Amino acid sequence: MKKIDEVFSLNPRFIFFACMNKQDFRNVCGQFATGVAVVTTANRGQHYGLTVNSFTSVSLDPPLVLFCVDRMARFNEQVQQSGVLAINFLKKQHKDISNRFANPKLSAEERFLGVALSKEHPAPVLENTLAYMECSVEAIHEGGDHYIYVVKVSSGAVKSGDPLLYFGGNYRSVMPES
Repeated sequence: MKKIDEVFSLNPRFIFFACMNKQDFRNVCGQFATGVAVVTTANRGQHYGLTVNSFTSVSLDPPLVLFCVDRMARFNEQVQQSGVLAINFLKKQHKDISNRFANPKLSAEERFLGVALSKEHPAPVLENTLAYMECSVEAIHEGGDHYIYVVKVSSGAVKSGDPLLYFGGNYRSVMPES
């Protein structure tokens, strides 16, 4: 087995990754394009939501997905008490909705002002999104400065449109192949 200094001398670029600071980490992760979603919940008659781009499918059987939320976010207490949520996948024309739900200065009420919701769901489902999933919390794990939510999908729907993407610190959209 090689000693750590032997590994560094073989690949000097490895030192950069071994000593990565927060900004470097953000820059590297920003090179992975993601979709953008708004996760919503309802608790004691109030709606809560936030923008996420840390989302992935986990399992087909049972149907599980995960997303991550900063441990300091006010949303955590509400979704943990409620236990149910919706994941709303945004269309390319929803930059304003993404920005609104990502703004920590806005109250829960302000985030939902003027946003059309479907009424027949336990957690708020945004109208005119690309797709949505209704879920229940299965597990919550600590992951550094974030919570990792593993949730079970009970229902959902796919609608039409093009996704809102996030890449390199900016919103993007899918370009059709020529």
